[in-house]
Amino acid sequence: MVARADELFGALEQSAEQGGWNVARVSDSQAAANHIAKIARDLEARSILRSTHSVLEGMGLEALLEGSGITLDVMAIGDVTDKDERDRRREQLRQQAIDADMGITGVDYAVAETGTCVLLPRKGLSRLVSLLPPAHVAVVEKGQVLPSLDELFTLRRREFLHENLGSYMNLITGPSRSADIEYQLVTGVHGPGEVHMILVG
Repeated sequence: MVARADELFGALEQSAEQGGWNVARVSDSQAAANHIAKIARDLEARSILRSTHSVLEGMGLEALLEGSGITLDVMAIGDVTDKDERDRRREQLRQQAIDADMGITGVDYAVAETGTCVLLPRKGLSRLVSLLPPAHVAVVEKGQVLPSLDELFTLRRREFLHENLGSYMNLITGPSRSADIEYQLVTGVHGPGEVHMILVG
């Protein structure tokens, strides 16, 4: 099984690079945090927003960026029960996502065949982190990589049959691209123009 995980990681790395991802393979979460900090410095980022994916929770990124002049916030409303306060907090987080220089997420799955990261909705996770900032960093762990979209849709069908499908599924395959205007390919029009994938393990 470990050999298969390594094989899928290698295939994902290759297809992701072909799709326009900047891919880095690191040994552990500390190395991933160091690489994220380097990306932030290279981009001259001043504000970063991250998701609540578990891979990011124990990374120590907040401590690493302390004193750097870079603010790091978590895209989560928390345990607010008052409806008006939740709406106010939701709008505040949306504006933070618009203003952020970089968004960081984990993934639910990655697809080796296409170089795709998959994000599924649930409480505490917002797709805005991966969509609104001009740069997106996705952290992928071993064991999250599926061979192809066939396996992904098989899993999603199972979730549908168990009434656990959710409201949407985000498939991210490289930077945002559009050729709407005079058939000229432009990146970053409908989402991040720069994307980084960090493979941990």
